[in-house]
Parts: sequence; structure tokens; C-alpha cells
Amino acid sequence: MKIVGVYLAAGNSTRMGTHKLALPIGTMSLGSLALETALKSPLDKVYVIIKDTDDTEWIPPHMKDNAKCTIIQCSTSNEGQSESLRCGIQHAQERHADGVLVMLADQPFITVQMISEMINCMRKKPACRFVATTSNQVIMPPVLFSSYMYPDLLKLRGDKGARAILQGDFLQKGKLLACNDKRLVFDVDTTADYEILKGFE
Repeated sequence: MKIVGVYLAAGNSTRMGTHKLALPIGTMSLGSLALETALKSPLDKVYVIIKDTDDTEWIPPHMKDNAKCTIIQCSTSNEGQSESLRCGIQHAQERHADGVLVMLADQPFITVQMISEMINCMRKKPACRFVATTSNQVIMPPVLFSSYMYPDLLKLRGDKGARAILQGDFLQKGKLLACNDKRLVFDVDTTADYEILKGFE
């Protein structure tokens, strides 16, 4: 079973007021923290979806050179998060991936163990449509989708993320994994979030 990562890194950082993925955290950048995790995980490939204006200086050279890493420019990314997601899904579909793990570049504490657990879940139950993370019973990224879901994901438009699909009776077709440590799904949207993140250094 070939499972790839779709690493969403084409956001506008509007609430931050600056390109947040380039912000320093110790010797690394904010955007490179979860990317390092993804590259160390059992994912077969990691597609990093960026704006076509991104200079990618926030991605360390050794990550760019990693055989697993493919950087994809999404020219329509400013039309909403669904554009970046569709860009990654199309890439995965063309390369016959059996599943995609959708990750956010601003979730720095995602662990290899979380990713491995999600992949193992799907490998044990290939008929499973998705494996999603939950925190306080709210679905959060990362979310692993089976290839059965590609057509539905490709229909998303505007600022809708993959969560738009995960509701109602459809939730019976997948698995929800509870994350009891809120920090693991913490995402950095504002300067206040960044200050909290720096406190963890």
C-alpha cells in the first residue's frame, strides 16, 4: 500500500501578517518542523504544496534533496485551501497512491508515531475510507484519506478543507483516533501562537 503525504504550505498567513513558515524556531523554521517529521515517517513520498511566489528558503537544503520530498507549486493557491489540497490529490492520483495523509505546515508538533498509527490503521482495514485525528471530539488534521476519496476531495472548491467531507453518516466509513495531548495538534496562526511555540523551545 503506497501512502503519500500532502503537506499544505501555501496559506496566506493573513492572521500572522508575515510568511509564518519562515519564522525561526531554534535552528529551524516553523514550516520545516512538521516536514522533518513527515520525511522521517513511513510515508512513501511527501508532496509539499506551495504558492508559486514562495522562494522555499524556509525548507532546509537537506530536506529539498531528500528523495521522498517533491515541491509542487500551486498557481491557484490564493483561491482557497481547497486548491492546494486538490493540487496534491491530483499528484497522488496520477502516481497511483493508495492513500494521502493531509498535513498542515503550521502544526509543528505532529509526531512520527501519530503518522505511523494512522498508516497502520488503514493497512489493517483497506476498506476504510479515512483515518482522522480528533481532539476534544473535534476532527483535526492530519487526516489520512483512501484513494476511494479522491473524486470527492477533487470536488472541493474555495476555502473548504478536507474536513467538509468528514461529517454526518460518512463518519461511519472511517476511523477516528483520539489525540489526548492538545499540544500535538497545536497550530500556529497568530503572533500569540508563535510566542507560545517559542516557549516550548
